Amino acid sequence: MTEPNDFQSWQRPILDAPRPLDALRDQLSDLRQQQKRFEPYNIWIHALDDAEIERYIARLGDPESQPLWGLPFAIKDNIDLAGVETTAACPAYGYTPDQSAFVVETLINAGAIPVGKTNMDQFATGLVGTRSPHGAVRNAIDPNYISGGSSSGSAVAVATGLASFALGTDTAGSGRIPAAFNGLVGFKPSRGLWSTSGVVPACRSLDCVSVFTRTVADARTIHRLANAFDSDDPYARQLARGDFPSSPPRYGVLGEQHLGSVAAPYRAAYQAFTERLPNRATIDATGLLEAARLLYEGPWVAERASALGDFLEFHAPDVHPVTREIIKQGFERTAVDYFDAADQLARHRRACEALFSEIDVVVVPTAPTIHTINAVTRDPITTNTQLGTFTNFVNLLDLCAVAIPAGQASGMPFGVTLISDRGTDEALLDVASNWCDPSRAASPAPVAERAATTTFAVCGAHLTGQPLTDQLVDAGARLLETTTTAPQYRFYALPDGKRPALVRQSEGGVPIEVELFAVPKSAIGSLLDLVAPPLGFGSLELADGRWVKGFIAEGVAVSGSADISHFGGWRAYKANGEVP
Repeated sequence: MTEPNDFQSWQRPILDAPRPLDALRDQLSDLRQQQKRFEPYNIWIHALDDAEIERYIARLGDPESQPLWGLPFAIKDNIDLAGVETTAACPAYGYTPDQSAFVVETLINAGAIPVGKTNMDQFATGLVGTRSPHGAVRNAIDPNYISGGSSSGSAVAVATGLASFALGTDTAGSGRIPAAFNGLVGFKPSRGLWSTSGVVPACRSLDCVSVFTRTVADARTIHRLANAFDSDDPYARQLARGDFPSSPPRYGVLGEQHLGSVAAPYRAAYQAFTERLPNRATIDATGLLEAARLLYEGPWVAERASALGDFLEFHAPDVHPVTREIIKQGFERTAVDYFDAADQLARHRRACEALFSEIDVVVVPTAPTIHTINAVTRDPITTNTQLGTFTNFVNLLDLCAVAIPAGQASGMPFGVTLISDRGTDEALLDVASNWCDPSRAASPAPVAERAATTTFAVCGAHLTGQPLTDQLVDAGARLLETTTTAPQYRFYALPDGKRPALVRQSEGGVPIEVELFAVPKSAIGSLLDLVAPPLGFGSLELADGRWVKGFIAEGVAVSGSADISHFGGWRAYKANGEVP
C-alpha cells in the first residue's frame, strides 16, 4: 500500500479520519463557491460542476487502498480528462477525449477528485501565464504580477487553496516558474518517468507532466503514484533509482559571472540561501546556459510546429499572436539545423555528466526576476525569454528538478530550483525536503511536542503566501486547514492598506476566510510582540462551532476603515478590491 497521504491543503492525513461522503460533497460544493471569489484571477477554463464531480465521488472506495481519497486536484487544460473538452487554451483546437490521460486516471484511481481544467499559456508556449484568450492568470500573492506559465492556472489553483495539488506540464520550465512566483513546490520528474499519454504535445521528446504542491512531502506522494510505466507511451522509460554518493550531497552553486541577469533582490535571496548549504562549490555553468539557448534559438521550436500539424495553417487567427509568431519559426528550421544542434547538445550532455561526477545537486534561482502583467504586455518576448534563463536546459539535458520556496524578494515569493541527473528523482526530493520542509523531513514529532501547540487563526497578511507568512514559519508554525469564521464577524481594511481587522458583531455578520496554524506555545509571546494596535490576540468562533485563538481587532478599528466583509476574505478583497 502507498504510504498515508500527508497533504496539508485540507489538513489532515486522509487515512486518520476519512470524511463521510456527504461531508465530502459539502466541502467540494463549498470549494465551488470559493472558486467564484477568485474569478478575477482567470484560473479556470472549465470548472467541474457538482454533477460532474459526483461521478468521481461515486468511484471512491476504501480509503485504505486510495491514498488520495477525496482530495481535490486541478488539471492543466492540455492534459485530458474524460468527457471534458481539452483545448490547450485554444477553443478552436478543442476536442473531448473518451478517456483521461494515463497520469490523471492513475491519480483518480488513487482517490483524487478532479475539480477543473486550468488556464494556461496557449499550447504550453510561454513562461508568463498571459498568452490565453481566457485572460492573464493573476499571481496569487499580488494580482498585478504574472503568475508564471505555462502552467499558470494550476499553480494559482493550489496557491489560493482551490486544489490540494495540480498537474501541469514542463518543457522549458512551465512547471517550475509558476511554483516560484506563487510560493509553491513544483516538481518535474525525469523525462519518461510519468506518462505523457493524453497530453497535447509541445515538444514531444522533451515534455514532462509536473505537479504543484504546498510541500515537498506532497510532491513525493504524487511522484510515487504517478511514476508508473505506460507501455502505450513511446517516450516512457523505466530508470533505475539513483542515489547521491555523498551525505550531505555535494551542491553546485552559481558564481557572480552567471548571475548578471538576476535582479538585485533575487541575487541577494539566492546568495542567502546558498550560503546555508554545506558541502557546496561554485560551478562553471556555461555549458548549461548554452544548452538552454538551444531550446528556442535552435531547431526544437520545429517540434512545436510539428505537434500542431496543419492546425496553425488553417486556424491562424484562432492562435494567440505571440504564440503564433513563436511556433511559425519552427517551419523555417531544417534537418541540417537539427543535426547541427543535436551534435552541440550531445557535447553539452557529456559535459553535464562530468559536472555531475563532481557534484550531486545544482542549485539555481528558479527565475532571475518577476514581471508585472503590464510589463509583459508591453514586451512579451524579451520578458519571457529572460525568465527561462535557468530552466530551459533541464529537459534538453535529461535532468530532473524541483522548485522550492526560498524566502522573499521585494515582497514577493522567491524560489530556487534543485537539479540533479536523470533517475535521481527520489534522492532529489529527499534533499529538497531538508530545505523546504525541515519540520516534516525528520521523524514525526513526539506526542508531547505535538501537544505543545496552539491552534491559531489568521485572516490577512499572515495567510499562506502573503507578506507576513514568514513570521509564522520562523516561529515553527504548521498550516492545519483553511476554513471560515462563524457568521458573526465584519471585516475591515485598515487605512494602511496592509492589514485587515476582524471584529465580532452581535448581528449582521458574515463568514470570513481564515487559515488555522499549529503554533508552538513557546512562540506565541514573540508573535504577540509583532502585532500593532488596533489588532491583537483573542478568541474567535469558527463555522463549525470551535473556538480558537487568533488575530482579532478592537471596535475602534472600524473608524476610518473600509468595510470589506462582502468579499469574504483578504485574498478575495486583494483580487477584487485592488485590481484595476
